[in-house]
Amino acid sequence: MCAAGTAAERGSSSVEFAILFPVIVVLLLAGPQLGMWYFAREAAEAAAQAGARAGSVEGAPAGEGQQAADAYLAQLGTGSMTSYSVTQDDTATTVSIRMVASVPNVIPLPGFSPTVDVTVEQARERFTTPDSP
Repeated sequence: MCAAGTAAERGSSSVEFAILFPVIVVLLLAGPQLGMWYFAREAAEAAAQAGARAGSVEGAPAGEGQQAADAYLAQLGTGSMTSYSVTQDDTATTVSIRMVASVPNVIPLPGFSPTVDVTVEQARERFTTPDSP
């Protein structure tokens, strides 16, 4: 004979498994997803810094920073990014490089698309004399 209350609990482990399994899968895939996002962010930041350095040199042609950032990523490889864009914004005193990259999606959640957005700003080189500001 069955103990009292066990008939009401019949099939509860299947329901618990059906509820918890998607949560467990997301948690298991969150580690690799976080690692991929972090590597993409570090690569984007390093490329933007290389671009800002190249664009801030005195006499650098327009777009030099953007080309340097593209060249950096070409040398590094873009395995952690599915697509990226590099933009350069110049002022009289600064160079700003902005990188926006899409990271491959490991977690199967609808509407989840991890991206990286990095901006690096650097002062332009300029030579001054004691009389100039």
